[in-house]
Amino acid sequence: MAKKTSRIIGLIMLIVAIAFVFFALKHPEASFPWSNTVTYAIYAVYLIVVAILLVAPFKK
Repeated sequence: MAKKTSRIIGLIMLIVAIAFVFFALKHPEASFPWSNTVTYAIYAVYLIVVAILLVAPFKK
């Protein structure tokens, strides 16, 4: 994947995550139909992918 493409995808994912946090703070009644363990695992994988997409282009 090209460096520029990786950065753009990473930034879009980061913006979506920030928007999700603001939505979740405004709507505490919304929830997922599964346990918190699954939710936290999904969050962790998402953040790892974002970090890889944003950091990887700077490595040689």
